[in-house]
Amino acid sequence: MNIENIMDIFCRLSGLGAELAAAYRCFCETAADFVSFRLSDKADMCSCGGRAEYAAAALAYYRFTLAALTDGNASEVKIGDITVKSVGMDAVDAAEKLCRDAFDRLQDSLEDNGFVFKGV
Repeated sequence: MNIENIMDIFCRLSGLGAELAAAYRCFCETAADFVSFRLSDKADMCSCGGRAEYAAAALAYYRFTLAALTDGNASEVKIGDITVKSVGMDAVDAAEKLCRDAFDRLQDSLEDNGFVFKGV
């Protein structure tokens, strides 16, 4: 996977410029490692490469959104006519859905780790 492609997709998802997104490169790198680890040995990178990079970027964006929510700052600051709000749970839910959709589209290329939740 090409980390620069993942960073580019992450920038578009997060709305950050390349300079600001550089601070979150570790999110993209660890997400790429996670997706690479989950890819099946039979997965053809030519057929799933773009989907794998998108899934890694979506995972990085989800982690970025969680970090923005839990950074310990106030959720809203009002100074005169200017109001600044931090990311809320709606943004986290949207980022999670985006991530799940990306992994669903990649499902045919992922290893089945055999883990199943069962009711008793």
